[in-house]
Amino acid sequence: MKQRTPLIAISICAAWCCAVALCFALLHNPTVYHAVRGVAKTYRVEKHADSPMEVRRESIPFNPVQNDLLLHWDAAHYKLISDHLYDPQYVWPGYKAFFPLFPLLWRLTGLSPIGVCVLNFLLFVAGLLLLFKACKGLSGLGAGPTPIGGTDSLRRLLVLLCMPFLVIFFIPYSEGLFFLCISLGLYGLLRRRYWLFFVGFMLGCMTRAAGSILLVAWVIADVLYALRYRTSWREMLRSLALHLAPVVAGVAVVVAIQVLSGGGSPFDFARAQSEWGKEWSLPSWPFTDWSDEGRSVTHPLLFTLFLPALGWLCVELVKALRGGAAAANRQDSPDATDSSTARAQWVVRVLSVLFFVGNVVLALFTQKGCMFSQARLLTCTPFFFFLAIDFEGALRRPDRAAKVWRWVVVGFMVLAAVLCRRMLFKGLTLGCIITFLFLTLVLFAPLKPKLVDRVVLAVALLLNIFWTANLFNCFLSGGWVFT
Repeated sequence: MKQRTPLIAISICAAWCCAVALCFALLHNPTVYHAVRGVAKTYRVEKHADSPMEVRRESIPFNPVQNDLLLHWDAAHYKLISDHLYDPQYVWPGYKAFFPLFPLLWRLTGLSPIGVCVLNFLLFVAGLLLLFKACKGLSGLGAGPTPIGGTDSLRRLLVLLCMPFLVIFFIPYSEGLFFLCISLGLYGLLRRRYWLFFVGFMLGCMTRAAGSILLVAWVIADVLYALRYRTSWREMLRSLALHLAPVVAGVAVVVAIQVLSGGGSPFDFARAQSEWGKEWSLPSWPFTDWSDEGRSVTHPLLFTLFLPALGWLCVELVKALRGGAAAANRQDSPDATDSSTARAQWVVRVLSVLFFVGNVVLALFTQKGCMFSQARLLTCTPFFFFLAIDFEGALRRPDRAAKVWRWVVVGFMVLAAVLCRRMLFKGLTLGCIITFLFLTLVLFAPLKPKLVDRVVLAVALLLNIFWTANLFNCFLSGGWVFT
């Protein structure tokens, strides 16, 4: 059965992908499209010489899948970089905000935009399998004794396929490669294979501008670890150096590629962020977004998870200051079963929460309250997937702390529903509903009775299949959903 585990997981992901493709094909039919046009959107882009680009919603069936229609938004920038790297004759300085590993992969493979879409989904599936393998047998995850083909892990995989922005793995963006690289790094970290961790995180930092967040996250995580387990300063500094090395190496390679191919300063990649409207500023309220679809996912996530994540970090800091090592070594502590593995799991948990919080804080202080793109930046990473698996697994065992945090998150989910009530009742329902269903499936794993769990899971899957097909069409038509 264990030998068939990857095949079962691949089959599930392939079936889900085929369901999205079938739904997308059905929505090309005018009769089907007009039956659901209240929630299915098609856009038309109008470019004017003397005014900004205008994107209008159209009441027409879905767009065909064509190579030129796949080169919208960041995909067009990645394609240009893959053709010319950072040559100033072809690209403007702002393109240095895009890191080179994904364009280089595109250039190396020579694939068409459609081919890159297929490759991206395969990279995502490979990263998902690697993440499940990394989590196998960890304390509280519940992924060890039961293979993917078993009931618990099968449900876990299906729940992850209910995440409401998986469409990002269907388009020519860098998320698929980033997911695989960071999953490889987490596998190396959890399985204590440093070279895999180094390669994974170095390649991940060459794919996306995540180095600044990871640098701060590793510092905080290693300091908390030293306080919790009472390690020496020398050991903490050594651990910090090992963890920061791949991040620094990845950014250094990015700088070398950008300078050698395009000239300029080694710090141009940081300055380039201002070319895209990102600059230090005080947070602004209320939050805004360029797209209805993005807001319907981002806002419920922020209102539900951000403050509990901050609260959990504060609790971990207090526990570490009070002497967490003594509690971890008690016979009744889950950490006592496998000290080194449990410690690695705790580090990944802290790092993942910090990555989530770091992305939100960076957006708050650089985007003037506009939370565009946060739906994909927060959820479509191995860090968020790990937290979903980890928390769901912790709730399956007698973990009082996990159950307390469940009700804290539920309280914030109710608050989010109140704050997002306009989206829930005024045409933006689908993104909100899928987000809340996903959170419910994680928080109450599994729902009781079993029939209710299966019904809710089936509804969430079907809605997310339709939602993914709809977002893919929004991308094809150049809608204000992606950046």
